[in-house]
Amino acid sequence: MKRLLLCILLLSAAACGKKEWPQPVASEELIQINHMEARYDQGCILINAKLGGRLANLEYFLVEIEQEGCPTCPFTPSYTQKFFPYSAGLYRKENSFIFTICEPLPGKTLRIRLKADNTYHIIQPALSEIITLEPSTP
Repeated sequence: MKRLLLCILLLSAAACGKKEWPQPVASEELIQINHMEARYDQGCILINAKLGGRLANLEYFLVEIEQEGCPTCPFTPSYTQKFFPYSAGLYRKENSFIFTICEPLPGKTLRIRLKADNTYHIIQPALSEIITLEPSTP
């Protein structure tokens, strides 16, 4: 009887403790933007980005464009467009993504940044470097 009581006591003590929902390990769940380039093509902007990390956690992309900003000033986008992984205007091949933006943006100097948002909201979005796209001359 004492053994049974001791076993029940030990089992109930093992079940006690701090309980919380599991948290993702940030280093294992990150998305990275490894490379990005942009160019004009027939009046549209084509952005090619190569990503790394855990692409299964990709929720959406946000293309941010600043028009006529100074190169040394803080980046302040004047135009943004959201792309989901299977949106129209987005082509994917393995870890490469090609975005097509055919909005009527003036033919000015553009500064472009790409943001990749993670499904885990406690993990900060991946940000690309800011690239400058000069207007093409015919």
